[in-house]
Amino acid sequence: MDDDIHIRERKICLAQNGEQTQAAEACAALRGIKGVYDAQPISDSRLTLSYSLEHLTFELIEALLKELGFFLDDSIQAMIKRNIYQYLEDNAREKIEVIEENQTLACDIDPELPREELDEYWNNYR
Repeated sequence: MDDDIHIRERKICLAQNGEQTQAAEACAALRGIKGVYDAQPISDSRLTLSYSLEHLTFELIEALLKELGFFLDDSIQAMIKRNIYQYLEDNAREKIEVIEENQTLACDIDPELPREELDEYWNNYR
């Protein structure tokens, strides 16, 4: 039963870019990550995600989504919600004594993907 208190369920709003499969594609990418229990699309640009605080942070999830080409909704309401999520998770992680520096993404992402800034990477090939 203690494991249940370390699981968080969050609704994530992606920036609307007109693609009808955007949330479904993001869910498929997130399901392969260690610590993600479930990822389900709610609409074209919204999804619900269940994950373990012991393995992931909301900031890591945001960073992965951005790296994979998905952008989060940048409305004021969405940014406030994300900041609240991060604050609550930081407090919960501190309480259960999880060291954030030890958390890394464990997923099936190709290790050959460029890790440079996109502009720097693509400028090398122009």
